[in-house]
Amino acid sequence: MSYALRYAAFALGAILTVVASGQIPQQTLRPADTTVQRPVVNLDEAPYYGVGFQLGFATGVGFSFRYTSPRRFALELNAGYITAGKNRAWYSVGAEVQYQFDNSLDSRFYGFAGLGYYADDKDSVGNVLSYPTRLGLGVGYEWFISRAAALSLEAPLTFFIGEPGVQVFPTPQFGIVYYFR
Repeated sequence: MSYALRYAAFALGAILTVVASGQIPQQTLRPADTTVQRPVVNLDEAPYYGVGFQLGFATGVGFSFRYTSPRRFALELNAGYITAGKNRAWYSVGAEVQYQFDNSLDSRFYGFAGLGYYADDKDSVGNVLSYPTRLGLGVGYEWFISRAAALSLEAPLTFFIGEPGVQVFPTPQFGIVYYFR
């Protein structure tokens, strides 16, 4: 065998030995100690509040206020009002109750139920929407983009309730919240 071929075989063997030794555990892993309590995170020890903005067809469009208890429940109130001159106004009010399934330092996964009322007041004749009342049931996910600010995406099944009856559609909701901790 030539020296170049022997050198290549030796180098390949050395590389495989280094790679294999890095992948083989050098000590046996011990089971995790489950008796140790997890450290208390700031979100778990006291209620906190948030303000922001929400855009959705189930629980309101506009400014939002959120109260979150340390017991996994949250309450959110939403309200918005826009006018276009003397004869046209749009507004909505809504509320939702949330239950946190998972809460970490960078995200939050929750289920919610909410109610909203939407109005399109045209030419001072009152609400012209056929389905002004909405009920939403669904899940939401919130990403913390900083220590205090979060973006949320909610996927409710929205029940549109009005004079013609009830219609059901899946409708997304988006929000941004700034938490005071």
